[in-house]
Amino acid sequence: MSTTEQELRREAIRRCLSGERRGVICQDLGRSPRWFDKWWAAFRHDPHTDFHDHSRAPRTVALLTSPHLKQMVTSLRHHFEAAPHGLIGARAIRNQLYEWHVTPLPSEATIQRILARQGLTHPWGAATATAYYPWLALPERNAVHATDIITRHLYGGTEIQNFHTLDLFTHAAALNQYSDKTSATTCHYLAQTWASLGLPWIQQLDNEGAFCGGYTHRRVFGRVVRLCLLCGIEPFFTPPYEPKRNHQIETFHSLWCQAFWSRQTFTSLVHVHRAARGFLRWYHHHYRPPCLHGKTPAQMCHAHPGVRLTSDLHRQLSDFLTARLPLTAGRIHFMRKVDSAGYVEVLNERWRVGPHWSGAYVRATINTAHQSLTFWHKADENANWRALKTRTFYLQESIHDLLPHFKRNRARCRDYLPG
Repeated sequence: MSTTEQELRREAIRRCLSGERRGVICQDLGRSPRWFDKWWAAFRHDPHTDFHDHSRAPRTVALLTSPHLKQMVTSLRHHFEAAPHGLIGARAIRNQLYEWHVTPLPSEATIQRILARQGLTHPWGAATATAYYPWLALPERNAVHATDIITRHLYGGTEIQNFHTLDLFTHAAALNQYSDKTSATTCHYLAQTWASLGLPWIQQLDNEGAFCGGYTHRRVFGRVVRLCLLCGIEPFFTPPYEPKRNHQIETFHSLWCQAFWSRQTFTSLVHVHRAARGFLRWYHHHYRPPCLHGKTPAQMCHAHPGVRLTSDLHRQLSDFLTARLPLTAGRIHFMRKVDSAGYVEVLNERWRVGPHWSGAYVRATINTAHQSLTFWHKADENANWRALKTRTFYLQESIHDLLPHFKRNRARCRDYLPG
């Protein structure tokens, strides 16, 4: 900086002290009011200042990444890539460093920079935001289970149906693989799942034919719906052709594909069964879903015990599965988007809600005990559910009471879904 610039600053302060206005001073010296304010503040802070420019270098120097940390990150990346299952990204590496009590713990951004400099990064697409939707409340373990099927093929072309279930509160998972996805297979899988994860209040499903009972006849309750009602569980069907409304299980599918299926070449269904057990152990005890804020699903389950299907009840349920399942008193929910004419489709039958609700999401709830169908609407996140209209829903078969050993506090479920 030249001496002339220092003299200009001194001159500006001297003239201000003599009573001249700031605007006149700035105009005469060819400087901005902001420039004047800066040096006036410097003078007020220290009347003995020399009006010299101070260094703009940071006062604190960021810690340099140590060669040892770089080596650990690189080694972990290679180890994860060689493993038969698991993730390989910055979050997975940071979680492992956290478990090893590495201090100071590097951020994900630092780990990503190390990987990038070593040429070990693989870009992935970003998730997209979704519009408001009346999501189910998740106040406790086993409030809602989400189940879905993803189809894959073995080497050689054999088709494998992969059933996945997620407890949406703890993110504990259950899975199994079959050669088909019939309703009988689905019922067998769900009974196993409830014995391991616990009995949910609500079983969330998409509109897969094996789940809803098919698309041929009206008012047909499939085996999956009957099994849920028999166990005191309320089936909840998401809107057709909107997988984002089941986004938690879709995210689990992506994780399963990325961390398990794409990491190996499977030759048989037995091979998949054996390898899947290792993936499930890794998922529950090492993977930390972002929504759990650093906890694993196993830690969440330990902190929030649940009620499982006992072995005795599981055996009784297996006997039911070999025969025609009765229709039990209970509720079935369908989330639907009202079309431009004001109608929704429930169990292969069109029902009029009204053109006023065109484009809105409504919940259609069938009460088998009352033989009624009620349409509900929730305006926004803070609003309560509002009953729009109730229609008679005649059933052509007798309705059985809920078995005593499956009776639970139904008021709890009414808290999640009124009606």
